[in-house]
Amino acid sequence: MSVMEFLVAAALERYQASWDQLIDSWFDRERFRTVNAELDEIRKLAAALPQLSVDMVEVIMRHAQLLHALVRTAGSRHAAQVIALRDKHLTAINAIRGKCTRLLAASH
Repeated sequence: MSVMEFLVAAALERYQASWDQLIDSWFDRERFRTVNAELDEIRKLAAALPQLSVDMVEVIMRHAQLLHALVRTAGSRHAAQVIALRDKHLTAINAIRGKCTRLLAASH
């Protein structure tokens, strides 16, 4: 399973980078599609790791909240609500990344 944890961690890195680009360049349809496609990829990869299911729900929830906040604030990436939700989203991503790292370490 160590390959799967590595794949999830790598997908999380791409996902987080795409989010940063989406927020910084608000609002680019292609970046929006990329972020959603990357979340779908992470979801599929994480499905093979039941240990990540709770964390995955958190990421999906934070993803939706952050997108909604961006739309509501007319793309202002500096709005207090967007900043707070971005931090919560990053915390959720880091939780999965940390769990993947621990699972990788335990498998060696």
